[in-house]
Amino acid sequence: MTALTAWGALDTIIKAMTPDADARSAASRHRSEVESWLKADLDIVRMRETGSWHHGTAVDGHSDVDYFVTMSGSRPNSSLDTLNVLRDSLQRGLTGFARVNRPAVQVEFFDGSPKVEITPAYYRDTDDYWIPDPDGSGWIKSNPAVHLAYVNSAQEKTDGRAKGLIRLVKTWKARRGVPLSSFYLEMRTAQYAPENKPILWDWDLAGVLRALQRSELASMNDPTDYGRRISCGATGLGEAITAKMQLDEAVRLATAAHDAAKAENHQSAVQHILDLFNFTA
Repeated sequence: MTALTAWGALDTIIKAMTPDADARSAASRHRSEVESWLKADLDIVRMRETGSWHHGTAVDGHSDVDYFVTMSGSRPNSSLDTLNVLRDSLQRGLTGFARVNRPAVQVEFFDGSPKVEITPAYYRDTDDYWIPDPDGSGWIKSNPAVHLAYVNSAQEKTDGRAKGLIRLVKTWKARRGVPLSSFYLEMRTAQYAPENKPILWDWDLAGVLRALQRSELASMNDPTDYGRRISCGATGLGEAITAKMQLDEAVRLATAAHDAAKAENHQSAVQHILDLFNFTA
């Protein structure tokens, strides 16, 4: 990779971290098993794919597969009650380890396939749902179709590059173990991209990381105007400090890569990119 330009190195990373057909097959391996069990055990109404695999922004080897399950019956006051019921059911019926990972239950299978995150949802109206509050014991509104449309719109407005930029930011998070929400990073990047056309990988990777830095990782208004706040996902002061330190370092490396590329010092630019993503040459 050392002979590449910064653009070429980042383009290579995007392609390498994009799941192929085999990865997609592995990701969907357990869908029918999960759906059949939950229909039999909890009488769920519907199960649907959401999240990064559905949006086309999954990071190969790192992104969980997300599903909404529409629960039957009345919604309890505490979302933790539903999460515990769902976790216990999945632990009984599947070969894997289930744990609550708000707002979902995460299942890790023993066959090396991607982890699955299953969010319990209660129907509100016209594709609107109540799902567990990631930051509390209550419920928040969610509409998966709205967020899919928002990401697809950003992709169209940037000549097909917004999702590549999202994948770069999420690859940084995954490979550096940054304690931030993938959904938060996706929405921040999808918001940034159409306002900064044309998207140039080295220029705009540094740009979106600087935008995150300026935000101080504060909770954001949902850019779809759906009416919810989206938190960065860092839990507690320790994770918040860690995330900000990692972001500062990422801004330094991405800016150095861009500056080296402008100076046509391609070897230095590529090395900064490798350091940013924790890759070796």
